[in-house]
Amino acid sequence: MSVGQEHDSGADDPDLIRLNKRSLFTPSASVAVEQHSAVPHVSRSTYGTAKVEGRLTSPNARVPEIITQRCGGITVKGHTLKSFAYTTDAVIIRNTNANAILAVYPFTGEPVITQALLTVAQMPLFVGVGGGTTTGPRVAELAMVAEMQGAAGVVINAPAPAETIETTMSMVDIPVIATVTEDDEITECKILAGAAIINVAAGARTAQVVASIRAHHPEIPILASGGGREDRILATIDAGADAITWTPPSAQQLQSQMMAKYRGEV
Repeated sequence: MSVGQEHDSGADDPDLIRLNKRSLFTPSASVAVEQHSAVPHVSRSTYGTAKVEGRLTSPNARVPEIITQRCGGITVKGHTLKSFAYTTDAVIIRNTNANAILAVYPFTGEPVITQALLTVAQMPLFVGVGGGTTTGPRVAELAMVAEMQGAAGVVINAPAPAETIETTMSMVDIPVIATVTEDDEITECKILAGAAIINVAAGARTAQVVASIRAHHPEIPILASGGGREDRILATIDAGADAITWTPPSAQQLQSQMMAKYRGEV
């Protein structure tokens, strides 16, 4: 009996298990939240940029386009960075299109955390090394380890004195970002201590503080939080920020939205 005849003979066999040829990664049409094409999507923007999107690409962790369009950016080792995603979520880090990651968290810095984030990051990672909970020599030591692991830069929290900035700058060859909340004498001292980038995190007053620092220091690279609204992002850029930190939705928020769609609630 030929192979074809053998196949035909089992055509009506109710016990025969049949496997279809659908890919494991092809969503079921009845439950899919996002429908994906069979081939990558290729297009060209109005600015002349060619775009290639994968079949399973999700737009949910994408940076607001106004940041890309309006920011001048900060060039670090030849890479111009306009958007920094403020997150330590490995899933978001892997799927966002931000130019860089700002990984600052409310615990003492640990090299194992930095290593884990570097494993999933596809863009430069700037990691927090203390300055608030963690103080003293440990800040500079963590910065040295982060540099050896491959971090693009380190972030020192607002409470750290200018001396910590100066010590860290003398021990590493990657940019030290100093976080500030005001344009005051402390910020002035941190700039004079050699901070490579000033990160303004002043909440609703961020644009005002950025404008004040920019007036005194037109040369200093300024990174600033843009908030969640486009008008606040634009105001911060217009005030003089070179790059914007953007807080993406968490994986839990996105999963909740997806489950709501699966349940037919939205």
